[in-house]
Amino acid sequence: MVKSRSSSKKIRKNKGIVRPRGLFWPIIALGIIGSIIAFLYLLPLPFRLPFEEFDSAPPVVRPSEPSRTERAPMPLVAILIDDMGNNFSINNDFLKLEAPLSFSFLPTAPYTPKLAQKAKDLGKDVLIHLPLEPINPAIDPGPGVLRLSMDFDSMLQILRKDLDAVPGAIGVNNHMGSKFTKSQRGMELILTEIKRRGLFFVDSKTIHDSVAYATARSMGIPATERAVFLDHDNKKESIRREIKKMVKLSVENGCVLAIGHPTSNTWKVLYEELPGVRKSVSIVPVHEILVGR
Repeated sequence: MVKSRSSSKKIRKNKGIVRPRGLFWPIIALGIIGSIIAFLYLLPLPFRLPFEEFDSAPPVVRPSEPSRTERAPMPLVAILIDDMGNNFSINNDFLKLEAPLSFSFLPTAPYTPKLAQKAKDLGKDVLIHLPLEPINPAIDPGPGVLRLSMDFDSMLQILRKDLDAVPGAIGVNNHMGSKFTKSQRGMELILTEIKRRGLFFVDSKTIHDSVAYATARSMGIPATERAVFLDHDNKKESIRREIKKMVKLSVENGCVLAIGHPTSNTWKVLYEELPGVRKSVSIVPVHEILVGR
């Protein structure tokens, strides 16, 4: 069989093409890397629960006095990290910080059982972050919330389920609750069960006229209250300012409770600032600064 002249010309022409084989795979690799970077850039920011909507950050309140302040060579600071149990990775990073931080876990968060147990095993104070009704009905505290409109049996059933959901818990603090914590009757109802279980109570002080701390103390429950929110404004420079305020208040008053949240900015600032903080104050678990223990 004789090949046509046109076919021979095509073959000779194709043989004359020089393919840049050395650049082929590097170009493909660069394309894949670029696609991955673009995908990561488009990912949403890490999950973060909403705060209650304040006109401004809650005012600083009188820090509670520890019952054994005279034994401490330096002022005391307790740092409580709220909203634990939703983001496994960042929560785990907080547990690894080399300081006796305390942690409060949401009862229905997916990683609460595993991370609360780990926190307990590490010797950390573990609390139940109890969802309570806020003033603004548009803000959802999430599953397991207690509302003032509930009848006693329904409230008690939900409360017991919430308290049972966090392994190793030794205390309770409120998640949101600007409406609920203004009600002495409501607080008496839930604090009765908290006292029966031998737990202490921390008032997160999400509203300035909360009666939660005073009610707990009137019932003989060891308690304290929040004086500083570290990250109501989650910008790094704002968190640094609140840390300075925390140290200043502890020096002035003997002890202070600060509350923060498991965000990347809060973790980064604490990681950077804690060594310096510990030169001025002693960081202790929450149970060390309770009144009435």
